[in-house]
Amino acid sequence: QTSLLILIALGYTLLQSKIGELDLMIPMCFMVGIIHIMLVGFGKIKDDASYKFHENEGVIGWILMSVRLMLYAWFLWAVQSSAAEGGTRLRQFLGQFRVAGSIYFLTYPFIFMVTKCFAAYWQHTVMSIGLMIMQMGSNAWLASLFLTRGEYFKVSTLSSSELPGGTKFGIVKEE
Repeated sequence: QTSLLILIALGYTLLQSKIGELDLMIPMCFMVGIIHIMLVGFGKIKDDASYKFHENEGVIGWILMSVRLMLYAWFLWAVQSSAAEGGTRLRQFLGQFRVAGSIYFLTYPFIFMVTKCFAAYWQHTVMSIGLMIMQMGSNAWLASLFLTRGEYFKVSTLSSSELPGGTKFGIVKEE
């Protein structure tokens, strides 16, 4: 989901319909995925330590939070640069997209910090439930974003398709 949000923020399907200049994103997404897998793997190695109550505890959790905040900074930069290239309608959509994306990116750091306020034996439960709610909310939002003909469809290049349901630029579809 992180890679998808950053791709859209960079203008994929909003400013262009082909990956084109965004081909650098494929290796970047791969690297982010590898780093995440390595961090989770290191966390699993120490999983049975007697002092550890959940897998995101300790240095691994702080690194994951830092990576998440760096990805958030990249997301904000990408939204800002795409908004500068687009029109008024695209800027309005990107404003809403920035808010929803910010909630997505900042939820993990928020849950991570709130978890520290609970007793050690409650931390796993709080972290698991918080992350599950965040993922469910994010999935619901992305599903409504992509599967309805809402604002995203209207500002994206998907609405300019010659396929049934789309319209060409400058042509108003009559129904």
